[in-house]
Amino acid sequence: MASSRMNKHLKKSELKFLKEKLLAEIERIQNKLAVQLIPLEVNATTGDDVDSANDELMRRTELRFSAREGMYLKKLKKSLDHIEEDDYGMCEDCGSDISFTRLKARPTSTMCITCKEESEKTELMSFSGRQSKSLGNSASL
Repeated sequence: MASSRMNKHLKKSELKFLKEKLLAEIERIQNKLAVQLIPLEVNATTGDDVDSANDELMRRTELRFSAREGMYLKKLKKSLDHIEEDDYGMCEDCGSDISFTRLKARPTSTMCITCKEESEKTELMSFSGRQSKSLGNSASL
């Protein structure tokens, strides 16, 4: 069996806890998305323009939240893949270990706290041409 760097800083019990947390969160989101995919019946004959506008706003909001949940689901699955590939818990920037405390709070973390704080400082300092990390789109301020 090949020795992995991950096993040097995460105990088996910690890794098991994190894997179970990821699996539970994946199941929760998949169930939530399955319920949201059930189309809402729109009855065009009842209600006024305000009701219709409110219904449309609610549908758009639900779609936006569903898209966000979908992106989070991808991150969760990617984290689970990293566990299977024995490279979970390593900072993608500096290669150092991500603490169990950080992974417990945010199991999809791909950066140690030092690199994440530095990344956020850089992002906040650069207002023009900022890009959304989750959507990859430029943000206009």
